[in-house]
Amino acid sequence: MMDVKQHLLMGTEMANCCDDSNMNMKEARSLDAGFADSSVAQNFYVNPVISENAPDPGVVRLADGSGWVAVATSDHSSKHSPDPRAFPMYFSKDLIHWEVRSWVFVRETWPAWARDNMWAPELHNVNGRYIVYYAARDFRGQTVVGAAVSEDNDPFGRYLDIGRPLVSSRESMGGVIDPHYFKDPATGRNYLLWKEDKPLALQTSIIMIRELHPSGLHFIGRPREILASSLGNLLEERLVAEAPWMMYRGGNYYLFYSSAWFSEMKYHIRVAVSRSVFGPFYRSHTPVITTDWAALHQGHNCSFVGPGHGSVAEVDGEWWLLYHAWVNGKINSSPGRLMLMDKVSWRNGWPVVGVPSDTPQPAPRVNNIKRKQSRSQISRRPFTSDFTPSQQHHPQSSSKYFSFSSTVP
Repeated sequence: MMDVKQHLLMGTEMANCCDDSNMNMKEARSLDAGFADSSVAQNFYVNPVISENAPDPGVVRLADGSGWVAVATSDHSSKHSPDPRAFPMYFSKDLIHWEVRSWVFVRETWPAWARDNMWAPELHNVNGRYIVYYAARDFRGQTVVGAAVSEDNDPFGRYLDIGRPLVSSRESMGGVIDPHYFKDPATGRNYLLWKEDKPLALQTSIIMIRELHPSGLHFIGRPREILASSLGNLLEERLVAEAPWMMYRGGNYYLFYSSAWFSEMKYHIRVAVSRSVFGPFYRSHTPVITTDWAALHQGHNCSFVGPGHGSVAEVDGEWWLLYHAWVNGKINSSPGRLMLMDKVSWRNGWPVVGVPSDTPQPAPRVNNIKRKQSRSQISRRPFTSDFTPSQQHHPQSSSKYFSFSSTVP
């Protein structure tokens, strides 16, 4: 029987359509055949940049500047699978050509408290230490947020879970999902954002934020609500505000989030802005990216639909949106949700992409200069609308988990 909570708050289980346990990831389509001069081809790309199932991509640049890592949802991963693996990790030097390097969890490192629903991972360098934040369903049936730390500070692992969920909510029907780490450039403070719901208050989607200890593994502030979907924006958001990603620019905090059901064409990315990390956040009336409805209404083909759950990468001062989308006509079927990339433009102070591109686009101006990574200074001992933006530029304890005391400098 279908899980009613998941159906109501996160779409149907069929949307997790594609078993990624034996994925063979492909690169973006080569343009060499389309250009006589191969040097010209290298300056362009065509979506998708990952042409197999890679939902909810979390993309960040490595601390040493050598390239980027993308981590994706594992739709059907389970602790009881014959070969349990979760969260494929891809590497790219140019944001266009990607290769699988490793998995965050394998049988030997699978968190003891986590059963399945391994969703929405993000890898971040938190003050000199690589941490993966992710959502998973525990053995009580609750979806919670966990954290895993790179044992040797290698971004590709191996990763050891901290042995317990980091964020949970007993009041939530859909659980706690879509964790996102944000380091405030203005203050140097660390935060974790996530999505939950409060059904007793008739709030189906709430984006929360809470200050993290510099270690990134426990909190020092109280959770605060910064955005909630409501009947007032029902037509635009369909009572869904999820997949937060925060960026800072020119004194403004830009909160990207996704709305509508992820298993439908209306899924899209929106943005709200504030001059404080805690809000108030003011929504843009224009989506950042959405299905190309104009082409569809004119009877033309549209290659990709339902763009959502994006990451924003900054390259040479420009923002690039990396997100997933379905192939038109193949929602809830193979090849699943592919990873696409498009450049963010600015319109009246608001970031906007428009629609997913499916023609050759100028590539990001990448300059990968490998930097020496400084050693973390964090102690590893046990821890007992009308707005116009500024135009300035419990579970069981795992037998294999991250041990703070074993890595004291």
